[in-house]
Amino acid sequence: MFILTGIGILSIGYHVNTVQNIGTKFRFLAKITRSNTETINTPKLSDNNKMTTNYKEFTKIFTVLWYTKPYWIASYLYKFKFRNCAFNHCELLTNIADLNRSDAVLFHHSEMNSVAIPNKVKNQTWIFMSDESNIHTQKYFMKNKWRNNFDWTYSYRSDSDIYLPYGEFAQRSVPVAKNYSDIYRKKTKNVAWVASNCNPLFSRNNYIAELKKYIDVDVYGKCGKPCSTWNDDSCFKYLSGDYKFYLAFENSLCEDYVTEKAFRLYQENFNIIPVYRGAPNVKDILPAGTFIPALDFKSPKALAVYLKSVADNEIVYSNYLKEKDKFWAAPYTRLEIVEFIYCSVCEKLSTNYTRGTKLNLTSWIMNKGCRH
Repeated sequence: MFILTGIGILSIGYHVNTVQNIGTKFRFLAKITRSNTETINTPKLSDNNKMTTNYKEFTKIFTVLWYTKPYWIASYLYKFKFRNCAFNHCELLTNIADLNRSDAVLFHHSEMNSVAIPNKVKNQTWIFMSDESNIHTQKYFMKNKWRNNFDWTYSYRSDSDIYLPYGEFAQRSVPVAKNYSDIYRKKTKNVAWVASNCNPLFSRNNYIAELKKYIDVDVYGKCGKPCSTWNDDSCFKYLSGDYKFYLAFENSLCEDYVTEKAFRLYQENFNIIPVYRGAPNVKDILPAGTFIPALDFKSPKALAVYLKSVADNEIVYSNYLKEKDKFWAAPYTRLEIVEFIYCSVCEKLSTNYTRGTKLNLTSWIMNKGCRH
């Protein structure tokens, strides 16, 4: 999940400046800058109406119904008004009794197996919503009757009709001033990992167990030493002071599936090198030279050998940090995620969006192979 309530990237004081955005196809960007004159672009969907040039008046009010709701959406977000969207002639509904009068119906994947499949009204648009990897999505929706009822998809996948990755990168316009030698000398430990799934049969855990044979790996969280909660960055700030590397390992190896495990490590003063294992196409998403891709190594032992060589070489290690500090990541808040969904659905309804080919949900989920 990409529910990051503790990061607070957009909640602290900023002032406007300029920046080069290098993000992931996100169309609506607002300029904000840290108080130290650093500059970053992050999504701010309330500016959608200022960014869209083909806006026109509509007489029809499109209705959008939540049929299966995500557990993580706060109740106040079901009272959303579309006034800040580029296309705002929409109304949000939450009572499934309104199904027959709804233009679009939202189905969040993890709740679908708990409801009976409703009858679809002619010309109604059904939207399949998934924020998990394909492996986890499969187990929730596998009722054959579901698969041909959907018209659009929303997910982290770049081939979705409504596409929202877990975060976005921006390139800093002002270089970071740091004493990298001092940072390096203060680090006394090699590898850290914060984990909540301790299942020894999980391939990620097997990989790390093998890695620990060749390099020290300290485990925190539910599977190890006490640390702050996952949504609290204080743990990660502590780790970045003592440790040289952090294992940003996904629960699945799926294309485009780069989550907050990676994005949160690109915040300010996280002086640690991400070791990433997950999306095979991660090099299309994370900036080159800022992380170490575990999948590039034939075995955990080979990865450990490389990590030790970097850890023992101040120049090489510092170069990773310097390259990483050229960028800043902006994981999305709950409000931004929900606002993006609502505004995107309203825009597509208003502009009569249709897919190039009819959606077969089973084929769509399975056409990008994943593995644990």
